[in-house]
Amino acid sequence: MMAQHHDTTFRRQIGNRLRDLRVRAGITSQEKLAHSAGIHRTAIGRLERGESGVTIEVLAAILAPLEVSLGDFFQPFATVLRPRTPRRR
Repeated sequence: MMAQHHDTTFRRQIGNRLRDLRVRAGITSQEKLAHSAGIHRTAIGRLERGESGVTIEVLAAILAPLEVSLGDFFQPFATVLRPRTPRRR
């Protein structure tokens, strides 16, 4: 259960960061960002709401129109997450 909690919280943080960067870049709609990134518009909404995870490839595609590097994107995430996973037997 602990890993899922961390996962959900981290997804929300990722989503909040994406939304903040989109607004700062002057892209007012998720649809415009999706079109520029070459992904489906609903994907942006799901990511910004923290409802789904994202691959590095998709994140890089989203960040390109925002002119933000992957390194810059992750800079605010200074806390190391150590999710606990159940042991397999």
